[in-house]
Amino acid sequence: MTTTLIPQGSSGPAVPAQDPFRTLPLAADLLPPEVMTARRNRRARTIVLSSLAVFTLLLAGWYVIVGQQTAAVEQQLAEAEDEVRTWTRKQKEFSELVTTRGQEEMINAQLSALLARDVRWSRLLSSIRAAAPSGVRITSVASGLSAEGSAVSKSALPNTSGKKLIGELSIVGVGSGKQVVADYVSALSKVSGLGNPLLNDATEEEGGVNFTVQVDITDAALDSRYPADVKKEN
Repeated sequence: MTTTLIPQGSSGPAVPAQDPFRTLPLAADLLPPEVMTARRNRRARTIVLSSLAVFTLLLAGWYVIVGQQTAAVEQQLAEAEDEVRTWTRKQKEFSELVTTRGQEEMINAQLSALLARDVRWSRLLSSIRAAAPSGVRITSVASGLSAEGSAVSKSALPNTSGKKLIGELSIVGVGSGKQVVADYVSALSKVSGLGNPLLNDATEEEGGVNFTVQVDITDAALDSRYPADVKKEN
C-alpha cells in the first residue's frame, strides 16, 4: 500500500491514493449514425402503429355501440308500427259504429236546427180561439213563418210587442157587432206568442160582422224544448 503524506500548512480534504492497476471508466459510442437513426425510426413507427391500433379499437367499439343502439331503436319502431296496425284493424272492426255515430250527430244537429223554429201550433191556435169573447166565431186561420233572418213584411206599422217577429197570422171570423170584434182584436194583443194585431177588414152583413185580423207571430211562440245552440251530450 502506498502512503501519501500531506504537506504541513496545506488545507483541504485528503486526496486518496491512486491505484495504478485500477480500470479507467472510459465509454465511447462506436455505433454508426445509420444504426442509431434506424433505431429511432423503429421506435417512432412502433409508437405510431400502437396509436393507430388503439384508435382503431376505439372506433370499432364506437361502431358496435352505435349499431346496438340503432338496432334497439329499429326494434322499438317495428313494435310501434305493429301496435298501430293492430289498432287500425280494431278501428276497422268498429267503422260501422263510428259511421253510425257520425250520422246520429248530424241528424241531431239538423233536428235541433229545425225544431228551434218549431211553433206549438196546437197551443197557439187554442189560445187564439180562447181569446175570442162571446159573440165571435173563428172561421179560419192562415199562418206563415218568415225565413230565418228576414223581417216580417205585413205592414209598415212599428213592432209594439217587444219580441222578435218570426211570422204572421191571418184570422178570419164573424162577430155579432163591431164592438165585439174590437174587443177580440185587443184580446189578441195579450196572447203569448202574438203581437201587433191589426184589423184589416170588417164588413157588416145580415149574419153579423165579417172581419179579418192580421197579427204577427213572435219568438215567444217557439217550442223552446229544442234550442239550436244546445248540443246533445253523450
